[in-house]
Amino acid sequence: MTRGETPRRRPNRKGEGGLLRAEIERAAMELLDELGSPEALTLRGVARAAGITGPAIYPHFAGLPELHARLREISFAHIVEQTNAAAAGITDPRAELITRYWVYVDLGLAYPARRKLVLTPANAVDPNAMAALDTLVEVLDRCVAAGLSHSTDTRLDTALTLAAITGLRVTQGVFPLPPLHTAIEEMVARLAKLTEPVAAGSLGAGRA
Repeated sequence: MTRGETPRRRPNRKGEGGLLRAEIERAAMELLDELGSPEALTLRGVARAAGITGPAIYPHFAGLPELHARLREISFAHIVEQTNAAAAGITDPRAELITRYWVYVDLGLAYPARRKLVLTPANAVDPNAMAALDTLVEVLDRCVAAGLSHSTDTRLDTALTLAAITGLRVTQGVFPLPPLHTAIEEMVARLAKLTEPVAAGSLGAGRA
């Protein structure tokens, strides 16, 4: 195979179109992470990465907006999966809340192209995005029920906290802020109206 040539791929058998779509999505996500920007992604490049010809991608994704929407959905699902895994076993709702925000920010740093994609306004509300928001609201509701937060509008306070957390990394080098995870803990405590600090040692090792 010469340089730049599309690698040959075994054609799917009849009824395996779903497998090809999954392969395209996997190749697109890997390419997105490699390129570091949604703008650098092209259908031709994704087709090449998936080992298919350019025209073969169109029955699955008619254009970049449709592909971006699917990758945004996958990215939000990954956020939900990773934050749920990190929160498993945490019994203090305050610690769980802060841990979830920590992981949210950490994922944005680890996958900057995905972060940019999920923060790009979309024509439709992504159900996985709402699932991520609803989970944070539910945890804050538990804080309120346990007398650990004075929030009177948990959905609004969660949305405001997410907005502030999202911009934190951008301003960290501009303003005199504490280390990232400490800044996140302080921000969540204030915006979520937590009544007292999280117990020492309940947030896990290695977070600072």
